[in-house]
Amino acid sequence: MSSHFSCIGFPVDDMDAYWTLARRAAAEGIRFPVPDGGALVRWAPTLTPPSPAGRGKGGPEIWAQVNQTGEVTGATPFFATGEPHTLAITGIGEDPEEPLDGWIDGWLEPSEPDEPYSGAFPMRVGLVDFALARSRITTFPTTRRVEIAALTHEAELYENEAAYRTAPGEIYRPPLESFASTAHAGIDDAVEFAEATALVSGRVAQARLLINPVSEAPYWWMQVSLRSVTLHVFADRETLGKEPRTGNILGASFWLIGRTAEPGDEGTNANRE
Repeated sequence: MSSHFSCIGFPVDDMDAYWTLARRAAAEGIRFPVPDGGALVRWAPTLTPPSPAGRGKGGPEIWAQVNQTGEVTGATPFFATGEPHTLAITGIGEDPEEPLDGWIDGWLEPSEPDEPYSGAFPMRVGLVDFALARSRITTFPTTRRVEIAALTHEAELYENEAAYRTAPGEIYRPPLESFASTAHAGIDDAVEFAEATALVSGRVAQARLLINPVSEAPYWWMQVSLRSVTLHVFADRETLGKEPRTGNILGASFWLIGRTAEPGDEGTNANRE
């Protein structure tokens, strides 16, 4: 069964597997205390080789959440790409059901530092480090460097642009090189809470099959170009259905998860507590 976790090679087929992974991350990761007395725990089992473009290092991560009594209350998958984007942040919000979870709204890669709307497009990004970042992001707009991983929900690969434009069927296909944020799609019908998801169509610039060092499960790391920016996209083989190649067109829906900065020295090894 595909999931956000399987996008980076952590097969999670049921809740037992989910909690087993969450507790392992909490036990083996690096702990970061949060203001409410709990903690975030970052488990990064290993670094992968450089990205498909040959820049930086990264790897799959699990961020566990621990409450004041030491109970593990959740876990979130992430992939450190080593290649942060510039995001002009225009808002921040907390998940109404999970106080350690939250998101930021902003415009990606603004061309003018003091003008957020000069960015390529608006997006909502969930943060693995929300409980740490929310006290630092208090004025808007503000510019931050954010690593972003797009974890694939559904995907369709097309050989080229012509195949994308002429594919049969009645499924809606957004214009090529478009990005539609769920949270920003219906401004006139705004809801109290919207997921950090998006519908995207773009060109595969690079693709690499990776193996998760813990599970030994394969998954794809792709760089997808749209407009003037490139997104880091992750998907399991089941979701993609076939091998992505440079020049393919990817039409997909994503969950966007990010991290505002490399965690500081305040972290402690969870095993030492």
